[in-house]
Formats: sequence, C-alpha cells, structure tokens
Amino acid sequence: MVADGTLQPGERLNEAAIAESILISRGPVREAIKRLAGEGYLTMQTHHGAFVKSYEPREIVELYELRSALEMFAVRLAVRKATDDQITQLSTALEAEQRRQESGASPSDTLTSGPYVAEFDFHQRLVELGGNELIRKELIEANLKLYLALRPTKRSEDRKHQSAVSHNHILKALREREEETCVRLIGEHLMDSLRNSLQVMNLESTLNDERTLS
Repeated sequence: MVADGTLQPGERLNEAAIAESILISRGPVREAIKRLAGEGYLTMQTHHGAFVKSYEPREIVELYELRSALEMFAVRLAVRKATDDQITQLSTALEAEQRRQESGASPSDTLTSGPYVAEFDFHQRLVELGGNELIRKELIEANLKLYLALRPTKRSEDRKHQSAVSHNHILKALREREEETCVRLIGEHLMDSLRNSLQVMNLESTLNDERTLS
C-alpha cells in the first residue's frame, strides 16, 4: 500500500482500517508496521502512531550515493563476468522498453507504471550481470526507497531521452568490455540523475549545502 501509493507520504496509518481492508486481525498489521518502520519505510511518533515516511533532501542525496557505490562496483563485476548472451539480453530488454516509451504505451502493472521504474529496471538488470547477490538485494531496497521519494515528481520527455542515451552509452561500453569507461559513465549518469531530481523538487541548493557524489 505504501509502494503503490494507496498510503501517501506523511499519511498516518490506521491499524483498524488496514486490518479490515485486508481481512486480518490487528495483531499482524501492528507487527508489519513495526517491521516496516525498522526498515525505514514508516516513521513512528510517540503518542501519534505510524506515518508513511517523507524523505528529506539529505536522505535523497544519501540514497543516490548508495546507488552510486553499489553500481560503480557492480558494473566492474559485470564487465568481467557477464556473458555475451547476457549482455545481448540486456540490450534486447532496453530496446523493447525504449520502443514502448516511444509508442506512448503504459505498463499494465501499477507498480511498474511510475515515471522512474524503467530507469531503475535497467540499472537493476545491469547489477544482476555482476553476479553479486548481496549487492543486488541492497540495490533493490535502495531503489524502492528512492522510487517512493521521487514518485510525487514528474519525469519530462527530455529527461527520458537523456536517460535512454546514457543507457545506450553504458551498454556499448559494457559490450566492448571497457571497464573504466563503464564505471565513469555510470557515475556521471547517476550524478546527472541526482541533479535533475533535486531540480524538479526545487531542492537544487541541497548539492551546495551537502557533500556531493564523486
């Protein structure tokens, strides 16, 4: 319900209403709320209950920093470990997504219809080629939180085009096994994505007030 937008950032959770809506008792709902709060998806306020987390600018920057750290190492592994067939499959998936976007078609699944999902999907697939399961799991969690933080914003067609160009350049470097180029392109792409996200949210000054990705 948090992921699909049924529960909005800042919204207070009503245990009784949630339990009734999914036909279970309040005990399991209470335990789920505690677990999600521990994982950082909800915030607990004394005497007020649980609320859907609203992300601060600093936290958005930190999530991008985490993505950068994970992906820049994972892409090294992908250059060294991915088979030609796996790279071809990634290329095919990227081409299919770009054709879908150009046609204006929308994914049917609510959880895959947000403005940033295709972006995250390419990066997730790229990381999977590195074969490190722990990095893959960490990135899934980081991307979900970043998705929740960015979901209220809109992604321009120009930004979609820029991302598509960057993805193709990254894929080309991967196919040619140019490790340092691939790492550099990932870093630049994520830095550009961070700047764009903060600009859309009118938070450009955050990069001047806090440390930036390197």
